[in-house]
Order: sequence, then C-alpha cells, then structure tokens
Amino acid sequence: TQYYGRYARPGGGIYVLERPGVAMDCRELAAAKLPAGNYMHPSVTYDGKRVLFAFCQADAPPANSVQGQHGRWYHLYEVRPDGTGLRQLTDGGFDDFAPRELPDRRLVFSSTRRGGWHRCGNPGCETYTITTCEADGANPRPLSVHETNEWDPAVLSDGRLVYTRWDYVDRHPVFFEQLWSMHPDGSRQGIYFGNNTFNPVGIWEPQAVPGSPKVMAVAGAHHAMTAGSVILVDVRRGVDGLAPLTRVTPEVPFPESEAPVAPVWYSPQPGVERVDTEAARRWPGSCYKSPWPLSEDVFLAAWSYQPLVGEPQANAPAQFGLYLVDRYGNRELLHRDPRISSVWPVPLRPRERPPVLPSLLDPGAGEYGVYVLENVYEAAPSLPEGAVMALRIVQVLPKSTPGIDNPPVGLPRGAPGKQVLGTVPVESDGSAHFRVPARVELAFQALDERGVALQTMRSGAMLQPGEKVTCVGCHDPRTATPRRGKRVAALGRAPSTLAPGPDGSRPLSYPLLVQPVLDRACVSCHGAADPAGGIPLTGQPEGHYTVSYNRLAPLVPFSDQGNAESLSRPGRFGAQRSPLTRLLFGGHHDVKLNRDELDRLVTWMDVNVLFYGTFDPADQARQLRAERIAGPGLE
Repeated sequence: TQYYGRYARPGGGIYVLERPGVAMDCRELAAAKLPAGNYMHPSVTYDGKRVLFAFCQADAPPANSVQGQHGRWYHLYEVRPDGTGLRQLTDGGFDDFAPRELPDRRLVFSSTRRGGWHRCGNPGCETYTITTCEADGANPRPLSVHETNEWDPAVLSDGRLVYTRWDYVDRHPVFFEQLWSMHPDGSRQGIYFGNNTFNPVGIWEPQAVPGSPKVMAVAGAHHAMTAGSVILVDVRRGVDGLAPLTRVTPEVPFPESEAPVAPVWYSPQPGVERVDTEAARRWPGSCYKSPWPLSEDVFLAAWSYQPLVGEPQANAPAQFGLYLVDRYGNRELLHRDPRISSVWPVPLRPRERPPVLPSLLDPGAGEYGVYVLENVYEAAPSLPEGAVMALRIVQVLPKSTPGIDNPPVGLPRGAPGKQVLGTVPVESDGSAHFRVPARVELAFQALDERGVALQTMRSGAMLQPGEKVTCVGCHDPRTATPRRGKRVAALGRAPSTLAPGPDGSRPLSYPLLVQPVLDRACVSCHGAADPAGGIPLTGQPEGHYTVSYNRLAPLVPFSDQGNAESLSRPGRFGAQRSPLTRLLFGGHHDVKLNRDELDRLVTWMDVNVLFYGTFDPADQARQLRAERIAGPGLE
C-alpha cells in the first residue's frame, strides 16, 4: 500500500546532496514546478543526464486512511540534474512507479496497467507488475501478466532484469516475495532466488553490485514497509535457503521470520487478517531501506534507529536518514531531516551501461509460444518413472474484484481463479513439445494414465509471443543444463496443440463440469428426498454453491492460503488423495462411468475443487443457474 496514489500524502521532494560527507546542504530539483504531492523512487540514467522519479499530486492526506482517496495516481517524471527539463512521462488512471533505464534507453517500472487485484486482505490492493515504455513514456506495455504484485525492477550486469514477485498460487500468502528475473523483452521469466525459501520472508529493492555477480537487497517482512536487513545474494551458491545469502548488517535480524517474539496472528472479523500490534512492536530495533551498492563492502542506504513497525500501525514520519555504510559495522551520516524520512540515495553520476540483450522472439509466431520439456522425470521431488502420460495446462486467472473472497470462487480460502486450457501428450522418454497461448499465466499438472494429477505446479509461468523455452525437467534444479547429444523424442515432431479439457472446464463451471455426471449416475440414490447415506448430490443452490458441491468438495484435499509448505509434493492434493477417486475407479455399487465422466470429476478435483470460473458476481449468479458465460473478466 505504500505505492498507491490513493494513500499519498503531500510533502518531500527530489533533492541533490551537493557535498555528501562534508555538508548536509541539499538542493531541490523540482522545487515550485510541481503542485503539492508525494515523490518516490529517484533513479539516474546511465549517462547521468536524467533523473527519473514517480510523483503523485496530493494536496492533503486521504480523508479515509483505509480506503484511501481514489482518483490519485503516481506517474513517471524526469528532470535534469540542474533542475531544468522537468516533464511528465506517463499518465492515465494507473500507478506507475520505481522507474529504471534499460540498456537500450527504454524504461522499466512497476505499474497497475496489468489490471486486477491481489487475493488477500481488505479493502483490496490493485495488482502492479513489471512494465516497459519508451524513453519518453510512450507505448507503456506490461511485460508480465502475473496475477499478483511485482516490485523494484533493476538491471543486472548481464542485461537481465531482477525484481521481486509475490508468488502465492494455492499456498501461503506471507512467505513468497522473492527474486525473479527476465529479459528486457519479457522473455525467460523465472525464479532468480528463493521460491522455496521461508527465511527471509521476502527480498526487496535488489541492485546489482558493480564488478560482482552478486545482488544487494533488503531482507524484509511481509506485513510492513520494504525495510529490514541488508543482504548479498549469490546464486552461484544455490537458489534457495540461507547458504547463498551473506548478512551485510547482521545486527538486524530478518523481520517477521527471525523476530525475537513471533507475531501473533488473529482475525477480528472474517476475511480481515491482522497482526498483533504488541508483538509487532518487538520487531528488530533498527532497520535499513533502499541500499545502493558501491561495491560488495560499501553501500549507500537509508537507516533508522527506530524499529520497523508491522501492519496495521505506521512507522514514524522521520524514521530514515541517509548513510554511507560498510559491511564491517561502520555507518557515516550523510543527511537526516528531523521532519521527514530521507530514502532512495542514488549516486548522481554516469555509470557503465549493461549490454543490450537481443530479442529471440519469433515475430511470425502470432500470439503463441512453445515449450520443450526434455524429461518430466528430472524432478524434485521425484516422480515415478514411466507414470506420466500427459500434461494438463491450467490458466491462473487474475482477480478482478477487490478484497479477499469477494466473492469466493470455491471452498479454498483466497483461491486464484482457474480454467483448463487443455492437455498435451508426454512421450515415453518423459519429453513434451507443445504450443500455448502467449501472455497468459500458466500452471502445469503431470497426469497418469487415468488423467489424475501426480504433481501440481503452485506457481505461474508465461511466454511472450514467439518465445520458445526449453526446460530440463519438472521442477528441475535451476542450475541444470540439457545433456548434449541426448535425443528428445518430442522434438521429432511438430509441437502439440492443446486438446481441450472436458465441457465446463473453460471457463470452469461446477454445474456444467460435474453436476451432469451426478445427475445421470448418482442422484437416483442421492436425491433430495431420503438420500443414501444422508448425502444428497443434487444441483439445488445452497448458499453460495450447490448441495452436491457442499458435500463433495470437503472430501477432496485442496491447497489454499493456509498451506505453508513451499515445495509441491506429489499426491498431496486433488484426485490422487481423495476417497472419491477410489470410489470412482474401484467401483461404487453398480455405478459405471465412462472416460469422459471420469475425466470431468478428476479434472474438477485436480483444479483445486473450484466452483466458479469468474470473480464477477453477476456471472457467478449465471453459473450457479448452470448457465454458460463468456469467460473471466481478465486474462
């Protein structure tokens, strides 16, 4: 919420510290040229000739501090170091912030232009993802269609982007704000560090260290502003856990995951998550923000001698000052204003421009991309050799309404929307070669000969139009490379096209996918009057769902925001673990289901027992009446 214009307060500005370490005198760059408002994220172009920043006009704090004052947005601006040339680069009803120059002189930033809302908390937060535009702000385009937030894009020394992505598809919302990377054309999106890491809770504000393969960043909390302890990340030592991390400020523990007293979670009312404020006050006694590495040993940073405060309380207005810091515990004050925080120190000088990475996208491929999976059995955790017959391709749908479960799409709390795009075959050597829609967030499921998911991806992947990606395996080690000279059977043919899933799976609709099977094979015994075993399986509406859904969904192990495990274990959720599957395939009295009917029930169980395929309340009402809808509001 610190990055939404609707919460902006007036005050501050973009300043130049003329003689750092000698005097605290500073010069305001945009003085008297912009109305009252709030400033964020200054950065300097590689030639040192432009200062980029985000600004939101706000003549007063929001009247409602919870809802904010809608109609206010951050836009990108630029100004020369001498204060001339001020101009606005972006506009519209979007929040644009955290700008950086790319090696080819375009800009990358975070923006709400992707659309949608994150899935937990109230009153709801607009989703912002990594976005690019021309140097003058023209042609803004989201690079990522990830269904929840992405922060702090920065350019690595090899020309790639590194950023923070919140990745909680069917798992706990707190632990997984870690580092991802992509090429500046949006291709090769993948984890950089930490997607199976609990400590730290999250990593923000990454910056490439000059002359080093390491990245400096802040190890921070989930329920607080982006501040905490400064770390170095070295992915040559691994992509998860503490081994790749060096604590540059070891006197500051990782907030929320290493606090002396763990926060106490409670919900004062349904759907509203709060943190116990007494426990929150016991977080680390000091904290860092916005480190800018000058080397592996010395960096600029904002530092506070006051503790980081967890939500829903606010930090002190003048919490941070600017310092020159080294990894040996020395801290030299450069600037501190007793009235307001000073953050985001950046050297005002030219620096080396990273290489421009050539785009390998095929412009003639249309709105599609291609995946090549070398061997699905190169997996962690392992999959039974020879058991995988196909992959189910599931689309993860963005939330189109604010607030957790407003409305819910199924029994799993805070669930993302889903729909099945189809299936593709897996060859006997474990390989697959298939075409998928581009700019759509996907998750994959490995299916056995019955169509039951043996393993489910609880993250998201996407391709740009014309992108081709080769994976070594399913959840393969990120440091693995394809084996040279190995024949991959799936490459001996054209890429597979998606075979559509059963009727009612796109968009997902329990009344169309599951209820017809129950009506034909089950309700004669499990009807409304005197149902066998006391289990009615009719399609009669009951609350937000139907009678049969309310009886069957609890019998299927599902994953939701209460699931804190990071790595997916085969057979943990869905049809493989459900007693319903044993009845379906082992026999239940004289019930005989054909392959299509089995596929319908298994698909529903594996796609996390969702009922609806949309967050739109009017379309949900239509689906409850077993009517067909056009599809989700956002894709």
